[in-house]
Amino acid sequence: MGSVSSAPWEVALGYSYHLAAALAVRDALGIRDPLGLPAVVTQPSLAVESTVHSDKGIDADWLHWWERALAASEQDESAVPLSPGGLLGRIVEDNRDAVRLWSAERKREVASASRPGRGAPRMRDAVREYERTTGNRLGGFRLKVTALPITGTLFLPVSGNRILISAELLRHREEYIRRVIAHVAAEGI
Repeated sequence: MGSVSSAPWEVALGYSYHLAAALAVRDALGIRDPLGLPAVVTQPSLAVESTVHSDKGIDADWLHWWERALAASEQDESAVPLSPGGLLGRIVEDNRDAVRLWSAERKREVASASRPGRGAPRMRDAVREYERTTGNRLGGFRLKVTALPITGTLFLPVSGNRILISAELLRHREEYIRRVIAHVAAEGI
């Protein structure tokens, strides 16, 4: 029988308004996403001039905005401006209230999906069981998991200790926990 790790570990699960907003705007404008992230759940209705859809630079502007939002989501998002600037920034600013309302509803959905029901597997129990059955100690680790309001069951490590997931994956708690443990074990975090 393997020993159970007593090392401290933490999985901080959260929601990013800025990442959700960027994805919502991407889908509403039909922006080509080179990252291939799935579509958002319940796309918001945004007021946009028809000429915007033919603007060739908007895809690159969106990608730059996404990268800034992803980097900012590592820290305190309240210090990061929502607007990406330029034409895309004007669209975001013109639709700020619609995006905020849409995001607030998605955040509630993520919160609901993240609450384990009675009898649902818990991360701490799964970590202990993994260590007991494999004899491998996971040791101490800290993960930041950001749930996004997108379709499908996305599990996307963006660094050793940073993971993007879909809210849908949270609804499948056992699978979510299995993937987190597999990631930690594979990365040797």
